Amino acid sequence: MSIKILATADLHLGKTSADASGYQASTKSTWAALVNMAIENGVDIVVLCGDIIDRNNRYFEAIGPLQSGIDRLRENNITVYLVSGNHDFDVLPQVVRRYCDDGVKLLGKNGVWEIVTFRKDDQTIQFAGWSFPTQYFRDSPLLSWQFNDIDLNFPVIGLLHGDIEGKDGKYAPFRLGELVRAPVNLWILGHIHKPFEYSGQKPLVWYTGSPQALSAKEPGLHGPLLFTITGDQFSVQHLGISSARYESLEVDVTGAEDEEQVREKIVTALEKDALQRQEELSNISFLIYQLEITGEHARIREVEHWSRSATDIRLPLNGDLEASVRKVDCYLRPALDDLKALAGQSSPAGILADTILAISEARNTPFLDKLIHKWRQQATALNEAGVYLPLSDEERLSNLKDDNAKIYLQRECNRLLGELISQDK
Repeated sequence: MSIKILATADLHLGKTSADASGYQASTKSTWAALVNMAIENGVDIVVLCGDIIDRNNRYFEAIGPLQSGIDRLRENNITVYLVSGNHDFDVLPQVVRRYCDDGVKLLGKNGVWEIVTFRKDDQTIQFAGWSFPTQYFRDSPLLSWQFNDIDLNFPVIGLLHGDIEGKDGKYAPFRLGELVRAPVNLWILGHIHKPFEYSGQKPLVWYTGSPQALSAKEPGLHGPLLFTITGDQFSVQHLGISSARYESLEVDVTGAEDEEQVREKIVTALEKDALQRQEELSNISFLIYQLEITGEHARIREVEHWSRSATDIRLPLNGDLEASVRKVDCYLRPALDDLKALAGQSSPAGILADTILAISEARNTPFLDKLIHKWRQQATALNEAGVYLPLSDEERLSNLKDDNAKIYLQRECNRLLGELISQDK
């Protein structure tokens, strides 16, 4: 006999996927679908690794749906193990308290490691968990665990919410080496929204990721992990459940002579990409793209203007699936016969061409260094400016390193060079 575990984290009940709307795009809908998935797959255990409720988004409104889902799992004899994260450190204990540990268990309350044992027929598994005692926790949770309460005769699954190799140190930072040294067969982790496996590691180490993609920063497949355990053998399957899918798509508009041809290239590229992903989109209602307009063109500013209207696209695909565009970035190059030859000139066009080449070739020039310095000054001033509304995370230029500066500068140099060349013709 096998034991099946459906694991997820970072649901953030109360939130809705960006650039999508309606109940279908809400995390409450995702939670209901996840409960159904657990029942339909006949799982034995559902694991929730923190930040199940979002502290900043309809905090109390989310409690009811969470309790309703847990009730359905219990009615189907599915055990629920939870650990709290930085968002729900205070509310999960309140939710779980009403169940008196009857098939529902919050592990590691008050930041103290806790072990529970699960038995099914002739199989035994131990779960070790730690929960956030406060919103911020600046030490590694592994420092307080002595492993004395583990029975080494049975497999151990560790449940933890925290920031691996965390840099700011506020969210239970720990290191991969600490996980590897612990007498644990499988780590199921929460906090990072992108699903990720530390491959080649023993023990197995998995961030489940958020089951619902919440923003363009969370591209690709999202959904719970289904672990099947037979004896000491572990297998895992990543199940898609998110109703929203975010992807980036490059559209080469070289050769497009007017606005109609640019639009045609964009729509054709969207349809082709969606068709190639068809097998991955069975649960998807919102396929949301960020476009990168690339290629060579003599009229860069005009193409940028033509491309902006792509954010109005609502492209119906199979069933209820709709493709849309949330953002368009242009990385066009001016149409030139010989950029290197132009870069050898001392004219303004030559200086721009040399700067573009320097960025592409990863070399510095005095002019480029001045541009980077000036860009960083202006980006810092923008972030710190007194405005009526605070900048969103997407609007803030949080990465002020040279590589990020060069992305912006290369785009602007290409645009200016294109205009200079057009004026000379």
